[in-house]
Amino acid sequence: MKSKKKLVTEETQPQLLKADEIEAMWLLYSSSYENVRKEVFLKDLMEKNRVFVSRDCVSKQVKGFSTAAIYDHEHEGRKVRIYFSGDTMISPEYWGTRSFHRAVLFRLLKEAVMNPFRPVYWFLICSGYRTYLSMARNIAEHWPHFQKPTPKWEKGLIDSLSAKRFGKDFVADRGVIRTEGVIVKTSIAPFTAEVMKIPEVQFFVRANPGYLQGDELAMIGKISLWGGFQIVKKWVDRFVMSNIDAFLPPKVLRPKPAFVITLAVLSLFQII
Repeated sequence: MKSKKKLVTEETQPQLLKADEIEAMWLLYSSSYENVRKEVFLKDLMEKNRVFVSRDCVSKQVKGFSTAAIYDHEHEGRKVRIYFSGDTMISPEYWGTRSFHRAVLFRLLKEAVMNPFRPVYWFLICSGYRTYLSMARNIAEHWPHFQKPTPKWEKGLIDSLSAKRFGKDFVADRGVIRTEGVIVKTSIAPFTAEVMKIPEVQFFVRANPGYLQGDELAMIGKISLWGGFQIVKKWVDRFVMSNIDAFLPPKVLRPKPAFVITLAVLSLFQII
């Protein structure tokens, strides 16, 4: 369900954050995870080169963030551009809002535009199903995929990226990263019976049976401009269909979302 509360998201560099902003990020993070240490959180934050900070539109308080490392990588003689998602958290009362996802998506698309002759991949690790679904539901070419095997080259890329970043903590034969007992609190996005009916979630649990102990499944998704357009179209379609009754009288024929997609995209920042 989409939250009625609104966020505004800013992209910046970790070194430009103010002390109170970092403290708010830490409090949000530590309230959602078990066995976390502030010094580890701060070290990880400063090792990244981008951070997205989401604030409530009214109070301006920090209600979400995501760190990222954007860099070049080479696998089997092929150079690729990598967007690695680090610590990420959105306060539960803002789940369903689009500001944060839109900002990250546009950064991914910007990387694709700036690297037209080099593949761009989103590198993600996850121990919770919501993080897993953020890639599985939005990036068509992602691996591991719940319906098809991972191609050899892509499997090698996952292994190469994970081994370089996590060293001995990466378990190659399982495709997971072992953490120091850092786990999502059971009250945050629990694996309910209803959630376990989702095919993608069933696959996630099979692929990462140690998620309850904090094991993180390594994933990649290939970013393309066409794929980005498909995501934007899905968001606009959903917005149009959920708000059209507010704009048209009851007896007026409802247009299909595709009819208004061009105008909607032009005003995307204002309407979603």
